[in-house]
Amino acid sequence: MTQRIILIHGRSTKPAKDKHAALLHRALLQGLNRVDPQKAEKVRQGDIPVDYVYYGDINNRILAEASAKTAKTLTDFDPAFEQAPCLPDTDYADTIDDLQQFTRFDKRAYKKVKRENKDKSWRDNLARLGSTLSAISTATLLNEVVIKFATADLGAYLMRRTVGSEIRERLHTPLKNALLNQEDICLIAHSMGTMVSYDVLWKFSRMSEYRDVQDAQNPVSLWLTLGAPLGEAGVKANLYDAHERTHPHETDKYPKDIIKMWHNIAARDDFISHDPSLRDDFSAMRKFKLLQDIQDHRIYNCWSFKGEANPHKFYGYLANPKTAGLIADWIA
Repeated sequence: MTQRIILIHGRSTKPAKDKHAALLHRALLQGLNRVDPQKAEKVRQGDIPVDYVYYGDINNRILAEASAKTAKTLTDFDPAFEQAPCLPDTDYADTIDDLQQFTRFDKRAYKKVKRENKDKSWRDNLARLGSTLSAISTATLLNEVVIKFATADLGAYLMRRTVGSEIRERLHTPLKNALLNQEDICLIAHSMGTMVSYDVLWKFSRMSEYRDVQDAQNPVSLWLTLGAPLGEAGVKANLYDAHERTHPHETDKYPKDIIKMWHNIAARDDFISHDPSLRDDFSAMRKFKLLQDIQDHRIYNCWSFKGEANPHKFYGYLANPKTAGLIADWIA
């Protein structure tokens, strides 16, 4: 059986599609090299193909529309999307390489990163996220204004059907193809990408128009959620299955028989995965045997960029040995 890794990124502005994929590939290989160089080589040589699902052009567009200040940061152009403005990738590769200096990712190493870099930005992000999720929970006209000027891309995904559909489509095609081709899949989702993944997995496993996927009986072997906001009440209230009745009266809530193992990794101080434990939030999935198990893990994300620490960054998660170890264990 062919093994395939599918990665889907999270919220915020992004570099051009191909440049972003190259950076994620760099971080993924660094993490795998830490724990199993031979398996890292399988990925490097393409023996295990990797699909990089990208919706950064949508993020960039929404965030630029919401903030003139953000729009001014999009100084590069993406040839994959008609030269649409995007974030420059300057210095990201070198910063990923700098993570190689860490021999361990523990509390001591993380404190050193915080001492040497500013760590105020994540507190600001936490405040903005809190405003957005509170606004999403009540969904008034005033709160929609709050969403527009806070985490606008996350709010748009949850509250605007056309945006949600546009983003889900980016994951829909490669994941469906892999499921129907009976491939062994490791789906790695970060931040807002965990919401997108959850919704697509629910649709595939529950809606009659995806009977071909259901008949294939080929669940995702490993679902890795990194920095996930799925435990937040405002997010849970707006996921695709939010209005389905819960067990035991109905069985339409939660993805069913399309995930084998779900491992959730949350970094200390990650402002998006404010609720780091998902095993309890989605305990019904275990109780009703909709998957094998859900396991939560805590790590220290030692990413910093241009003098600012960011414990939520996808590159930092991928380079971490805990994340890499779970991926390596999956690789045959």
